[in-house]
Amino acid sequence: MPKGLLDSLADHDVPPVPVELGRRLHQRLNRALLTKHLLDLVLGGVPWLASELLRATGYFIQATFTGRFETDRVDRSHEAP
Repeated sequence: MPKGLLDSLADHDVPPVPVELGRRLHQRLNRALLTKHLLDLVLGGVPWLASELLRATGYFIQATFTGRFETDRVDRSHEAP
């Protein structure tokens, strides 16, 4: 009966894992993760934060000059107390 794939592989010697493999793999992975996180921050977090800050600043200026502010009240009253 012919040998199966696993039986033929069992006959071969497997070389040991190089000592440097773990360190090199971690360095490459850490570099890739750092790059991904920085891109996510620069392309996603900073623009969102800037838009929220500008929106809040705009509402602050509007409320300062008009004396009215946005509200969710049912009677739609916008006058400052």
